[in-house]
Amino acid sequence: MTAIQDDEKFDRFRARFFEGTSRYRWLATLGQGGVGTVFKALDAELDEVVAIKVLSPNIERDEQALLARFKREIQLNRKIKHPNVARMYDYGVSDDYPFITMEYIDGKDLWDLIDERKRIPPVEAVPILRQIVRGTGAIHRLGILHRDLKSQNVIVDVAGAVAILDFGLARGEFDQSLTLASMLLGTPEYMSPEQALGQELDERTDIYSIGIIAFEMLTGTVPFWAESPVALAMKHVTEPVPDRLTKFLDVSPALRAIVLRALEKDREKRFASADDLETELGLLEQAPLQQRDAATERIGGEDEIVAELENAFNSIVLPRPTRDPDLDAPRPVAEGSPGPLVLVVQDDVRELLKTATAICSAGCRTLETRNGQEALEALMKNPVDLVFMDVDLPRIDGFDVTRILKSQPALAALPVLLTTARFDRGQLAFAVQSGATDLLPRPFAEGTLGPRLWQILRHQGFVPPKEFQHDSEPRGKLQGTLRPTERRES
Repeated sequence: MTAIQDDEKFDRFRARFFEGTSRYRWLATLGQGGVGTVFKALDAELDEVVAIKVLSPNIERDEQALLARFKREIQLNRKIKHPNVARMYDYGVSDDYPFITMEYIDGKDLWDLIDERKRIPPVEAVPILRQIVRGTGAIHRLGILHRDLKSQNVIVDVAGAVAILDFGLARGEFDQSLTLASMLLGTPEYMSPEQALGQELDERTDIYSIGIIAFEMLTGTVPFWAESPVALAMKHVTEPVPDRLTKFLDVSPALRAIVLRALEKDREKRFASADDLETELGLLEQAPLQQRDAATERIGGEDEIVAELENAFNSIVLPRPTRDPDLDAPRPVAEGSPGPLVLVVQDDVRELLKTATAICSAGCRTLETRNGQEALEALMKNPVDLVFMDVDLPRIDGFDVTRILKSQPALAALPVLLTTARFDRGQLAFAVQSGATDLLPRPFAEGTLGPRLWQILRHQGFVPPKEFQHDSEPRGKLQGTLRPTERRES
């Protein structure tokens, strides 16, 4: 069949689909694959732009089974309320074509982004990776495995904000009795060794897939390739990860170590959880991404104020701290001894005192300031162990304070925990791009502040008080599915 005939066939398919549903109006075709087609469409009832994924017309299917599966996937997705996970809305059938509607995100999938740019440098790759890990962590906390994390299932918008897609469209339910050949209808380029061997899976399977995505972003290719899915899966089991990361000078030894740990063949050697992986990524000494979305640009003379403060701060060359070898050992916080020093930065006095009290109750000491300029001045004079800062500050916001201090070699390793009353995908993107270790929604859920502080401080070598020590072992077998999909030619 010629390309023209293919186009005519597709146009007929598209016309029949939209003729069968008066609610949706075609705006554009976003993508086509072996499993389905994704359209951009207007929901006429809600006057909202959505994405519609329609199952390909040439796939054999049981209509009722597919509709039941679509319904389960939407129910599953609605449990996951996290900015880095794309939302699904509804499902149905139009002219015998099952479809599902989902949030439309104006961006590109990561596969296309890598293909277009050849590779993603670490200053951009790490913020993208951190958002993928954060969304995956939210999935895991609900006892769910994605099982098909790959660059094609990640959308990156124009501001660098990330959303994970696809929780089971046209997937077969996972069954331990499936043969290797049928299991390889997943995506073998991103498949963990235990998945290839048909073993019981846990969240470390998704962590391995994230390691593949990280490798792919930083080098431009997935680590393994073979002529057949089975041969490719066996490479994940038997072959060492190719030594390509060392060829790129912008990939630091610390980042390379994180990627290789995520790609360990033995899952016991990988990160125990997505939270642990994200914390390590958030503590990397890495220059912040110098960009800001036009929609959030400051007005008036605020940009000049930021530039003035940045120049003043950068003109003072702080000595890079030299670590005492003894500090490499764990640093327990004994009862009655001074705990880690946390710089708390909030404009509202009552909230500042409330937060400082909660942090002190968690076994830390605090130093309080009310704006970004005071925070930068305090950091020049005090050996702070962690910065706990609100995003909404007068004159210079928390994102810019973070970016300025992360540009200083002496402070690049300092953890920064930002808080915000507007916790959304854009805010998360700005936080990780500025170099922040975490972004917490405000008000804080009861009982969450102390554990999160100590999870970060524990990675800095501090041993938490007993009430904040926890077991970070994997939670065992999680719920999930595998799905057939097209293979990427590397």
